[in-house]
Amino acid sequence: MAGQASADIVDLTSTGSFGVINLARYEAVNVRTAGTGVINPFVRIQNGGTEQGYNTSARPTPFDEKSGNFTRDITLGELGTCVVDGTEYLEFLLDINQSQGGNNSLLSLDQVKIFTSSVASQSTTDVSALGTLRYDMDEGGDNWVRLDSGLSTGSGQDDMRLLVPRSVMGGAAPETFVYLYSQFGTHHDSNGGFEEWAVSGVVPGPGAGLALAGIALVGRRRRR
Repeated sequence: MAGQASADIVDLTSTGSFGVINLARYEAVNVRTAGTGVINPFVRIQNGGTEQGYNTSARPTPFDEKSGNFTRDITLGELGTCVVDGTEYLEFLLDINQSQGGNNSLLSLDQVKIFTSSVASQSTTDVSALGTLRYDMDEGGDNWVRLDSGLSTGSGQDDMRLLVPRSVMGGAAPETFVYLYSQFGTHHDSNGGFEEWAVSGVVPGPGAGLALAGIALVGRRRRR
């Protein structure tokens, strides 16, 4: 008999909130200016309702990615790292853009998959073919994150930080290409500008810690 499926829902609609899905931390903390030189964007995704895409320098892009300079290949060596409670993490930053008023500012992040590959500039629509799967938000259940663009002052502000354990990359070399696939809008529609994933403008060493004392866990579990 098949087991009962479950889902983790991380609610990031209050400042200082965070949750953990499959060992990765999703945080609505340290919201800061995300201008040029502060972060390095690597993919912009935009569509009404639901939207999806991954970073690549290939043109045309395969899904809903915007094909400007800010959608591009990245390597493992470009990713910033930090240490939380003795665990080293890779840091990804997310800026979302939604209409304001009522629940319009809410957006759901419904899938995150991170792959490594020796192949640059991929354009496949078969996401599973991107390379070696290193992280999957939906491993073990239909998990998702509730985001609120109203916590920041619009485009150019980080709305979320994703911290993925460095250990998931195994022995991958710094020059290995990293593909981050994400999908938005299943539970709360996309209704504004583009969503933008980025890495820190300055790559810190593994000793750069985070001050997260007093932050409450707000992810909750439900049964389906």
